[in-house]
Amino acid sequence: MSMFCNQCEQAAKGTGCDVIGVCGKNPEVAALQDLMLFGLKGLAIYADKARELGAKEEVADLFMFEGLFTTVTNVDFDPVQIAGNLRN
Repeated sequence: MSMFCNQCEQAAKGTGCDVIGVCGKNPEVAALQDLMLFGLKGLAIYADKARELGAKEEVADLFMFEGLFTTVTNVDFDPVQIAGNLRN
């Protein structure tokens, strides 16, 4: 599996890691984190529109917070846990 990861300040040569992350991230985790970010972007669009209409969903807010924490920090390289979060 190939990868391209530019999610952190450690990115190789300041451009991104393409074999394995300098942080230790493998291609599977990088792909799952990219998928998480893609989903979070969609959720953010709907959550923003819902707020415009007066609705707020705490479950969605918590999912957004936890999802971003999973992807923007080098704290969770467990592909099973990340995939499980995507299913929720």
